[in-house]
Amino acid sequence: MNCFSLLFICLTQLLAFFSSQPAFLSNEVYTQKSFVLDGNAQGTTYTIKYISTDSVLAKFEIDSILNGIDQSLSLYNPHSLISLFNKSTIGIKFDQHLFNVVSRAIQTYRISEGAFDITCKPLSLLWGFGKEANSLPSKEKITSALLSVGSNKLIFRNDSLIKLLPNVLIDCDGIAQGYSVDVLFEFMLHKGLSNFIVELGGEIRTAGFNLNNLPWVIGIENPNLSYDNEFMVTEKVALSCKAITTSGSYRKFKKIGNQYFSHIIDPVQGHPVNNGIISVSVIANDAITADALDNAFMVMGIEKSFAFQKNIRDVGFFILYQKKDGTIADTSNAFFKSYLK
Repeated sequence: MNCFSLLFICLTQLLAFFSSQPAFLSNEVYTQKSFVLDGNAQGTTYTIKYISTDSVLAKFEIDSILNGIDQSLSLYNPHSLISLFNKSTIGIKFDQHLFNVVSRAIQTYRISEGAFDITCKPLSLLWGFGKEANSLPSKEKITSALLSVGSNKLIFRNDSLIKLLPNVLIDCDGIAQGYSVDVLFEFMLHKGLSNFIVELGGEIRTAGFNLNNLPWVIGIENPNLSYDNEFMVTEKVALSCKAITTSGSYRKFKKIGNQYFSHIIDPVQGHPVNNGIISVSVIANDAITADALDNAFMVMGIEKSFAFQKNIRDVGFFILYQKKDGTIADTSNAFFKSYLK
């Protein structure tokens, strides 16, 4: 989503522990250790921690996977498939990454009744995200841009992604990082690993347990509390075999005149969201689901988010919001509360 990091990994581990069924070779005990890989990708950073008796991952393998995804989904790469799609007036042939992400985006668009919409890019540009904006867009310009917005204007036909109107533009930043985390997750399973955590730009998915044989602990920042320019953690969740992502408005915004506007656009109204929500953290079975829904909940608002969640299983959300008196409060559903430490 695209999305900016409101999470960080809080991992407290022993140096090593013996497995319940230790293997022996030449009278030596194989000891489980914690290994870490980190780097830069997709305009942010990644960190992978895994438990193993030996190093089984190479950084170039991770970088190669993420670079392959960028060839499909990066808006910063003028030759990526998504960039070529936006330049086209008809559409392009898709690869597996583009198909996986756009098909899931269309599905989320439908179930969220348009709250999540990857075709919002014309509106984002209009409000100055991705380019300079010195004044507020007129009502007429917003109305005109809305004509090209709506994921129902995207269809798959044979091996191609087709736009039904020539001015349709897509931006998958609100879902692509969650998808990337899932791709890395599957790669690590293929490597034979069963205890690890993948983090990319604050989007996280966990498998198994940490070195203490406990669920991975993840902190959630509170934008109302900071120290030395770092936001403080006020809530923690313990996750095993779950994903958690966050979308928020307090790290990325646009100032036009004396006003500040969220980078998250309401695709129905055509305006940046202004419903008091500061951030939404979502727990789901995979990161692409969580990543799409954290954006949808930002747009829906608190009341609609609770109503929507009743119709879906295994999804939890934690919402930080500003009350009318200016104070910061939070709310969450029962599923999310079950993972709080």
